[in-house]
Amino acid sequence: MSLQVVLQRGDSRFYRLRAQEEAMAWFQLHVVEPLSQPKIVGNSLVKAGDNAKLVCSVVKGEADAYWWKKSGELLLGSERIYFVENSTLCILQATISDSGYYTCVVSNAVSQNETSFLLQVYHSPNVMLPVILTCVIIGLLAGIFVWCQRREISCDSCW
Repeated sequence: MSLQVVLQRGDSRFYRLRAQEEAMAWFQLHVVEPLSQPKIVGNSLVKAGDNAKLVCSVVKGEADAYWWKKSGELLLGSERIYFVENSTLCILQATISDSGYYTCVVSNAVSQNETSFLLQVYHSPNVMLPVILTCVIIGLLAGIFVWCQRREISCDSCW
């Protein structure tokens, strides 16, 4: 015996199968809709030191699982990176090394989809960055070395 039925999202419930005049056991039918492509919402340009928040959601279907990757590698939580209900990625005090492609992967019993988002972390022009300069002298030559910083002049400051 076979039964073909066109199901919709709201058809999940208990059913009882009846063959001719004889009642059979109850069974539960759970309808699972395939997932749409997920969408990531967040600020794609973040200043170093600020927090970044990426929210992943699906428009169609219900995801059973979410996970995140950065540049193709599974992203694990840390002191600065954590997940809220797995669908939201939070990065505290973002650094330049946090820049890259973040991928949200969603899945349920019948489908799996993913989408990527480019996060760019930039330094503010007035932020002082630590710089370590090293000079190595090989051989007998010695001299005086002067370290200089080259400054860029923009056209705006020439007028």
